[in-house]
Amino acid sequence: MKCTVTELEIETIYGRIKGGDLNLSPDFQRGEVWSVAKKKKLIDSILRGWRIPPIHLIETPEYTDEVLDGQQRLAAIRDFIENRFKIDGNLKPIDKNISTLDNLKFTELEINYQRKFKKYSLTVIRLTEFSPEEPAELFFRLNQPATLTSAEQRNSYIGDTRNQIKQLVNYFEELGANKETIGFSNSRMAYDDIISKFCYTLELKSLKKKITSSNISEKYRNNDPFSNEVLEEVKDTIEFFTKSSKKGQDKFLIANLNINKATLFSWLVFSYRNKNHILMEDMAELIYTFEYAREVIKGKIKIIPLGFQKIADLLDSNVHLNQMLLIFNQRASMGSTDVNSIIYRDIILELYLKIYFPNIRNNIDLDKYNINGNDKSIGALLELIAHKLNWGGTINQ
Repeated sequence: MKCTVTELEIETIYGRIKGGDLNLSPDFQRGEVWSVAKKKKLIDSILRGWRIPPIHLIETPEYTDEVLDGQQRLAAIRDFIENRFKIDGNLKPIDKNISTLDNLKFTELEINYQRKFKKYSLTVIRLTEFSPEEPAELFFRLNQPATLTSAEQRNSYIGDTRNQIKQLVNYFEELGANKETIGFSNSRMAYDDIISKFCYTLELKSLKKKITSSNISEKYRNNDPFSNEVLEEVKDTIEFFTKSSKKGQDKFLIANLNINKATLFSWLVFSYRNKNHILMEDMAELIYTFEYAREVIKGKIKIIPLGFQKIADLLDSNVHLNQMLLIFNQRASMGSTDVNSIIYRDIILELYLKIYFPNIRNNIDLDKYNINGNDKSIGALLELIAHKLNWGGTINQ
């Protein structure tokens, strides 16, 4: 298969579409599926002079062209020239020149803007001299699903905020965070996602405000860095949790923790609150016994490993503990990023500290709730504590 690369101006491409020499809808294409919002972003990119991905064309025996890849882009350009939608001048990052064009159709633009738009050139790759299966294979390879995670998308925003998170993630991994030690790796930038959310949480000083991917992306986009105070607290917390985890691994001789992103976030919040008054050795025991107990509740552990007799006895004697772990597991899977789920997991970790180490000072007085003898269901108890103490309204150390 021969691939010839050329540059064609939009005016030329549009003329070929209208003249029938460039077919946007060959049989193998999926139809025009882009939303108006997505079309507006493409036009905005062209108005800014940004480069867009190349268009792949197949040359037919009649010397016309069919679109192999780029149908949606070309259809958006055609629709804009034909006044089927308007410019959005408020797309970020804000461009003052494009802002003045907000809500205008193509023919409403000043003639100089129309000319500039039509002179924008697209990279076109024309396929010729191919065997029948080659274009189909290329089409498949170009269109394999490649949905980016939120963290991967944010990684394209070059600036101080991104660099801050990268430095913290690097530190986390230097301390030993990997799939073998905590249960999952930084594949798809999972650590970046959790640590940026944790930074944002400490900046808000609250668990009660729902943090969305858009909230964090906005900080990246605006290059709005986290304060040095937040960065130092996060760094200390990461160090406390990771070193405690490694101590637990050495003590209990278990290869790794089996936690997910939601659970790691909760452990970081707990570590932040308790790092100044829980010994690392005690934190190590808390982490490993709690995670062991969660596996027992899931039915994944049948035989008591060496060093876990205390938690095994507690599971036998404390009904509330079993209920708490069941709720924690549920809240760490479905709806794990919901505010109530985050708060309930946070309360449960504090309750576990009270049950497992009753002599360690607890940040909040929970004795009056009579954890071991209360007749209430643990669900009702969690709701009571969350309401009475306004849990998560502030994150206290």
